Amino acid sequence: MISMNTTLIPIIDSHCHLDYIQRQTDHPEGLEGTDPEKVMARAQAAGVSFLVNPSVTPAKFPEVIAMAERFENVYAAVAVHPTDVEDIIDQAGWLDEVELLLAHPKVVAIGETGLDYHWDLTHVDLQKKCFKALLELGRKHDLPVIVHDREAHEDVAQIISEVPGVRGIMHCFSGDAAFARRMIDLNFYISFAGNLTFKKATNLHEAATETPLEWILVETDSPFLSPMPFRGKPNEPARVKHVVEKLAELKNLTYEEVAKATTENARKVFGLL
Repeated sequence: MISMNTTLIPIIDSHCHLDYIQRQTDHPEGLEGTDPEKVMARAQAAGVSFLVNPSVTPAKFPEVIAMAERFENVYAAVAVHPTDVEDIIDQAGWLDEVELLLAHPKVVAIGETGLDYHWDLTHVDLQKKCFKALLELGRKHDLPVIVHDREAHEDVAQIISEVPGVRGIMHCFSGDAAFARRMIDLNFYISFAGNLTFKKATNLHEAATETPLEWILVETDSPFLSPMPFRGKPNEPARVKHVVEKLAELKNLTYEEVAKATTENARKVFGLL
């Protein structure tokens, strides 16, 4: 394994897609910029102490697991993204395949799963069926569930409420302060991504300001959602520090205070204390 010597203030990236970064073809530095060794070196230089690389479909499980085995401070999550549900929902044993990988020492969560009403790629009923099955798996194994929620707040909250005892993370949170409080009541952490830094994201600014720091995580969702001043360019784990900076500004705290709290929160939710 490749170790990361983090001498800076430790921060985390609770959600990134290293496998997607590696497959990029539009990186301004070409293949050199997408090389996992280079990506991880830049993350180390930014103080990233560990990161979680979720999968989106069983076809990508081997690649995600391989990344976690290659780098000491990379962990994995396994599940099916809502826009990929139709690829697997009729395949016998897909849920067993997910459950089998939960025994891997580097798998720390089930994710990402959830509901996506923005892209018309998967029938809503199939999304809900897959989502609930994975929530129940999370409850069974006491593992956090990483939830993708795009334009589906009410249904996401309703389905989670139907699985009492489940816990997890609202990845790339897109709701308002009231929805954040509702999800915390359901034992779900609120994870802010690069869009928190966008000037017009006033609902996220309010949610971040009002959400208790002990319930907040930070992420990049790279290679997507680059924060300011990199908006529109490929994202990567090193840029999670810009999310920490914005949180500190919004909550009138120091960078150190936010970095310490969000790192402790991530270690707690992923069982890496």
